[in-house]
Amino acid sequence: MSSATPHPDTPRVRRLPLAGVLRLGRPSDIWFKPALSVVVAVAPPNLTLLALGRLDLAMYTMAGSLCALYAHNRPYAARARALAWVVLGMVAGLAAGLVAASLTGSAVVLVTVGALVAAVQKTLCDATRIGPPGHVVLTFISSASLFAPQTLVQVPGHLALALATGAWAWLVGMAPGLFRPHGPERRATARALDAAAAYAEHPRPQASGTAHAAVQAAW
Repeated sequence: MSSATPHPDTPRVRRLPLAGVLRLGRPSDIWFKPALSVVVAVAPPNLTLLALGRLDLAMYTMAGSLCALYAHNRPYAARARALAWVVLGMVAGLAAGLVAASLTGSAVVLVTVGALVAAVQKTLCDATRIGPPGHVVLTFISSASLFAPQTLVQVPGHLALALATGAWAWLVGMAPGLFRPHGPERRATARALDAAAAYAEHPRPQASGTAHAAVQAAW
């Protein structure tokens, strides 16, 4: 047998399926809503601070305003509750960071507090299935507050700013309900019917027309 002939037991080289990993997924049909909501929630408080010459307080207003990122896929009754809990969770994490920053300058202590707060935020976000962006924004704000120059006397005022802008973010998140009160439910129904139509097209082509008609009716 020639030495150039491959041995039948030679293992075949398997290529990593990188194409599937690197392929961009289809964006959500409401991908623009969190971004627009944050712009509306951030702009008025920060422009007010700019006019007053107090942009040093922007971190605390941003903490509340960024709550507008959450719960856009939920019906408005559930969104109201979810956003309220997000605002309270954001303020609680910020409070832990600011109090720790005002009591100690030890990096070891501050990092430990940050790790514990992040663990709690991650656990609660997973348990409540709050959805994207999950605990990431909460942890970012609470971690940043750990190293903000702070005194105990300043903490209540800074938390009040975060709570006030959080209330504004709540209003921004709920405002679309005035125009389309059942918009989230309609989108969820349309997604379900889209999935059903895609499934029906392959094993039962004759059912696709009915399924597509149902999707249009749902929209």
